[in-house]
Amino acid sequence: MTRGNRGIIYFHFDPHDRVRDYVTRVLASLRPHADHILVVSNSLIGDVDRVRLEASCDEVLERPNEGLDVGAYRAGLEHLGWDRLADFDELILTNHTYYAPVRPWEEVLTRAEDWRGISFWGMTEHDVMHPHPFLAKRELPRHIQSHWIAVRRRLLTDPAFRAYWEQMPPVSSYRDSIQWHESRFTGHFTELGHTYEVAFPVDRYRSDNPAIEEAPALLADGCPLLKRRALFHDPLHQDRQAVVGGDLLASAAQAGYSEDLILSDVVHTAAARDLIVNAGLTEIIPDTVPEPTGTQPPTSEPSGCVVVHLPAGREGIERAEADDLAERLVSLPEHWRVVVTSSEELNAADLERVTGRRATFRKVRDLDPRGTIAFLAECDDLWDPQRVGDAGASDSGDTTDTADTVEGDRVDLVLTINAGPLSGSSGRADDVARRQVLDCLLASPGYVAGLLGLFERHPSLGVVMPAACHIGQPHGGPQWDGLAGAAEALSRRLGLTAALDAVAPAAPVGSMFLARPEALRTLSEGAKELVRLTEQAAPSAEQSVERLQRARAAEVLELLTVYAAMSSGYHPREVLTPTWAGRLYGSLAYKQQAVTADLPAYTDEQVRFLRARFGPESGLGPRVRSYVDVRHPEVAGALKPAYRYVTGSAAGLVRTTTTVGRRLREVRRRHGQG
Repeated sequence: MTRGNRGIIYFHFDPHDRVRDYVTRVLASLRPHADHILVVSNSLIGDVDRVRLEASCDEVLERPNEGLDVGAYRAGLEHLGWDRLADFDELILTNHTYYAPVRPWEEVLTRAEDWRGISFWGMTEHDVMHPHPFLAKRELPRHIQSHWIAVRRRLLTDPAFRAYWEQMPPVSSYRDSIQWHESRFTGHFTELGHTYEVAFPVDRYRSDNPAIEEAPALLADGCPLLKRRALFHDPLHQDRQAVVGGDLLASAAQAGYSEDLILSDVVHTAAARDLIVNAGLTEIIPDTVPEPTGTQPPTSEPSGCVVVHLPAGREGIERAEADDLAERLVSLPEHWRVVVTSSEELNAADLERVTGRRATFRKVRDLDPRGTIAFLAECDDLWDPQRVGDAGASDSGDTTDTADTVEGDRVDLVLTINAGPLSGSSGRADDVARRQVLDCLLASPGYVAGLLGLFERHPSLGVVMPAACHIGQPHGGPQWDGLAGAAEALSRRLGLTAALDAVAPAAPVGSMFLARPEALRTLSEGAKELVRLTEQAAPSAEQSVERLQRARAAEVLELLTVYAAMSSGYHPREVLTPTWAGRLYGSLAYKQQAVTADLPAYTDEQVRFLRARFGPESGLGPRVRSYVDVRHPEVAGALKPAYRYVTGSAAGLVRTTTTVGRRLREVRRRHGQG
């Protein structure tokens, strides 16, 4: 087959009604290879995004989110017209679920042109699975994956092709889409006598689903696509398949695709902890010695502000001295501004003892011991001069601060440090965690230079935080500390798009981190609104503070720090010094071995085993299933189709019985029998 007349139907969907940059990049890269591109969007498209789309396509069809990808493809085919399909030598059905081109399109498209006599071809395929992972069937057949199916004229003009789409059963879920389209398309048309090819057949690889489980190998073989799901798939599944977090981004970057383009998109889909694991966003920063720069920063070196909060009373100053904070702050560039906040006045001598360098002071309200609300709501003009705050402090030498002194100044990064209590255990465990946090932010000038280099290399990096310390800390169960509901409610109020982690939040320990001001703006506005609403509802200032403290508002804001940054398109990274990485790994490895000594072999099995016994849905049935899964996997596989059939049928029976019982009880009550 020669190039011929090629059309593309590109299915687009974004739950937040946005067209992300990776989408326009895909379409722009496909434009030279297609005569007609139709974008079918199951989400709303604003005027600005429509203009961006139309720069790289011929038509945009906006429709309700009905039928998922299957409904979109069918709508696109109907829009083009069944008779018009004969005009195309090839029509590609593709979608928004991948980044491309990570490798050039030309090689694979040129290779496909040599496949003469076939009716369709795909980019990747899924191997046969026994039993079917979703349905009450003995197997999931080998099939082309639906993110790229190229249909040739031989099939486009076959009446069976139109019948396939017009007789498609209703699709309302991911499983429906797999059952009625993705796993069915290949076998359905081969049974009708059509033939096909796959650009990267599954036989070359060692897993059932190489698009997710062996993406780096696919890229190495020239595959232009990197599936987005590989970055937000279940980390336990990826671990079981020996997928190394970070290999995906490294492979994409090596091929010339922007890591930050990927990360600035996937933050709107992935939960933070899943992303950190799958993308390998835990960094070990080496301690290198920076070259001396003098007092004036080079033009490329970022400007910054460090905000140090001291709780009321002398304890804060004593804590800062015990932490050797003044010696640690020497690690920062000399041109960085240092501001100390507290609810009590501090004199020049106090500032000198705490910081060891020229510093300014701002008095703030005593709303929480770590100064989180004050940092976000009263001091944003310090670290984000584009938004001058209303603190209204007066200038008095080195010990006070005013918005006028920083208005218009450039602040690229802000570091927040506090002498307040860390969340978690008290005593020695708290001291260890504090030492780790401060080391991982201010270990040395060379180490700090490494942190700053992360931001320079990654424009989409929003927040850098020390990895959590687990030595001496409680390490089990849900770790939202009873604030999951409050965090979810505030997340919705702020319009955050990032998904909250289900078990353990990704949050900076003790609310100490390094960030871009732009990544904190949404959270800052949220803190201001929270304070304003509380003040309006409370009869006095004292009661307003009491309500904020009782609601643990500061802690909720701290828990949402990373998710607010992700919702603004910025990704997080965890950091460790080499020393702390070794300490924490050794301790964690020992704990893991001790805890899992009497559990099944793999972590995903261990989780199912424990949930069946101690989880919210534990019981005899889950215990039996988990036991059979682990001890007799062949039997479990053979029984799964029957189990799914019985439970699927039983679910309908239970719903019917429950409804009938409810109605009978209502009748009895009406007749005085209840």
